[in-house]
Amino acid sequence: MFDHVLSALKKSRLGALEHGQVRQSGSAGSLFAGDFAGVLSVDAEFSGSRLGIGVMDNLEGEVVSLKGTTWAVPSDGKPREVAGTDKVAFGIAAHGGIRHSLRIPAGSDIAGISAALDNTLSRHHIDHEDVVCAVEIVGSFEDVVLRTIHRPDYEGEPLGEIIDDEIRFSFAHWQGTLVGFRYPDATAGMTIPGLHLHGISEDRNSGGHVRNVATTEVTAHVWLDDLVLEAEPEGSQKAVAIDFDRYEGPVSKNAQE
Repeated sequence: MFDHVLSALKKSRLGALEHGQVRQSGSAGSLFAGDFAGVLSVDAEFSGSRLGIGVMDNLEGEVVSLKGTTWAVPSDGKPREVAGTDKVAFGIAAHGGIRHSLRIPAGSDIAGISAALDNTLSRHHIDHEDVVCAVEIVGSFEDVVLRTIHRPDYEGEPLGEIIDDEIRFSFAHWQGTLVGFRYPDATAGMTIPGLHLHGISEDRNSGGHVRNVATTEVTAHVWLDDLVLEAEPEGSQKAVAIDFDRYEGPVSKNAQE
């Protein structure tokens, strides 16, 4: 399935629209199977990129990267800048490409943001199953729920068990930047299908994986990309049946910490 999707990405030319490049290290399958060892350094993954997300070696924090600066958000929810020599167990970074404006109506939740992305693609006669999109959304938000995760309690603990005990931080009002990727829906196992967002606040005091959000006043841009797998761990497809909606998707705005 993934080979078919990757082939479609390479063959898609998008008319006059120029591709950038998304580089992914590690795989979702390996993470969910309990392999959290670092596969690439922060510099190797994110140096020169526009934006990126990921997770640190041994689950030492959710990753947010913006214009050359990379933060890890550990279990206390407080972002910290990481060294270029630190390693990521999974990382996705956007390089190059032409930026396109993205209109996101006020009050859009995660599904609404995803629909806005797909509508933008359709205006260019592009099916969202044919491309990977990088997205950046800056502004003010409501009903925000950010999550972080703790380090594994034992070697080989599946990521699903850890996410079942995820740590949530809720904000009625929140200012900051959301970055992430909209992958084709058919990429489960190797990558994370659908829209996956991480956030970091304007004051750099909060961040993490976005579990709920509603836009109020935002500016958003999207880059259309081809996918390149940089470092694929051995046995990365051993966890292909993953309930991404449960573990990575939205939760109720009433979710508590």
